[in-house]
This record gives sequence, C-alpha cells and structure tokens, in this order.
Amino acid sequence: MLITIAVMIALRPVSAAIAAVGSGAAAVMFLTTLSFLFSTPGWEPSLGGFPALSVVPGQFLLKDVVLLGAAIWSLGEARQQVAQMRE
Repeated sequence: MLITIAVMIALRPVSAAIAAVGSGAAAVMFLTTLSFLFSTPGWEPSLGGFPALSVVPGQFLLKDVVLLGAAIWSLGEARQQVAQMRE
C-alpha cells in the first residue's frame, strides 16, 4: 500500500489527478498513524505525562506530523494543477 501511494504521488508530472489521490491517501494514512500517539502508552510519566513523549514509540511516531504536512501540501498543489488544467 505504501509503495502504491508513493508511486501515485511520484506520477504528478504525468497526472496531477493521480497524485492528488495518492496525496489524499497518504494524509489519511498519516492521520491514522498519528492516532496511535493517543492510544499507545508512550507518554513519559517521569516528565509529567502528556505531552512528554517517551523515546519508543512516541518520538518515532512524531515524524508523521511532518509527513502529514507534506502530504497535505502535495494534495493542495496537485488539486491546484488539476483545476488549472480544467480552465
């Protein structure tokens, strides 16, 4: 699934519509992964609990915040390109 989404995003020079679908799928995937931050016992109690994260798995999952931002950015640019092509 991850490879398929990556290939769809990489196809932006060929089809912005496919890239938009891939970017949307990536955003959904990263939102799902980020939900684990709240359901996985990864809060560091010695630092006061929420929002202090333990090294494993909390800080590992934090990378998805940046990746979610990149997916949303890519989605916006691909949708803008699709709209320009329709004009």
